[in-house]
Amino acid sequence: MYSNYFSLSVMVPLAGMVGLFVGSFLNVVIYRTPLGLSVAAPRSFCPTCDRQLLWWENIPVVSWLGLQGRCHTCHEPISIRYPLVETVTGVTFSLTTWAWHGTILAAAYCVLAASMIAVGLIEYGGQRAPLSVAGVGTGLAEAIIVAGGAWQHRWTAMIGSLVGAAVGLAIWRVLQHTDPTDESLRGHGRSALLPVGCWAGGLGSVAAASGASGWLVTYAACLVGVWAVSHQTVSASSAPVGPGRPTRFTQAVTGTPLVTSLAVAMIISLVVGA
Repeated sequence: MYSNYFSLSVMVPLAGMVGLFVGSFLNVVIYRTPLGLSVAAPRSFCPTCDRQLLWWENIPVVSWLGLQGRCHTCHEPISIRYPLVETVTGVTFSLTTWAWHGTILAAAYCVLAASMIAVGLIEYGGQRAPLSVAGVGTGLAEAIIVAGGAWQHRWTAMIGSLVGAAVGLAIWRVLQHTDPTDESLRGHGRSALLPVGCWAGGLGSVAAASGASGWLVTYAACLVGVWAVSHQTVSASSAPVGPGRPTRFTQAVTGTPLVTSLAVAMIISLVVGA
């Protein structure tokens, strides 16, 4: 028991450090993939002056704090989203590793969580996450689950995740056939079906139910927030709501980040559902 506590005391902070650097990479994915840019080259650069960043400007969280949130060359503000994504990813990796006792499955669920963070934040920015973002993350996580499940005899998690991912892919193909251009309303990000299927199938019914409940609460909170903002906007402009104009409820539903709220619920269930 003491050796297990010792190993966790090492693995949990180590996972957090890895998560910080993964979060730094996710920032690249979130910014570049909707624009059709490569995530591998060129190296990280300032989006304002296009100067490539030096190594000491790329240290997660620390660089942003040291630069006081501004580019070293052009002094334009650097969004606080960057250190927040790094911090959230690091904390998620630590909590997931702790909840899953540092097993191989913990690594797989960290990968799934990272995929959902990327997909969720791309969607939150009002853009579509390419299938490659969710596909690569789900594929890597699935490979780890199969290897770890076979080694640790976690057959339920292994088979469930495979079935769940297959179901998610099948639903994605149906949606792709009915809406090839992906012009559905914001909040219906279909690429998230792959990591969600792998997650829900592998965790089991209890964790999936807790995740679904958490999603409903999170989505409802987002819905209320968006409705309140749209209500203030409509009131300020005194624009009438009539035929051909979206109602405040419709604005709230279509403006609420469905996948982002689902990502929050999924990460929570990864921690509490172990």
